[in-house]
Amino acid sequence: VPAGSEVSQESLLLHGPFARKPKRIRTAFSPSQLLRLERAFEKNHYVVGAERKQLASSLSLSETQVN
Repeated sequence: VPAGSEVSQESLLLHGPFARKPKRIRTAFSPSQLLRLERAFEKNHYVVGAERKQLASSLSLSETQVN
């Protein structure tokens, strides 16, 4: 097998149609953040909009982390 074909196969695995997305970095929540997030989830399983923005701000997290 020529060396060039190995590189193209590797490139296809890394960038082809079935390539995996890079893993998202997990957020390590503090115990107090977890408690607040769990309480918010108990009240409403879908925290969205202004409520999510306010909760994220109060916990010093991004809205994506509260998602």
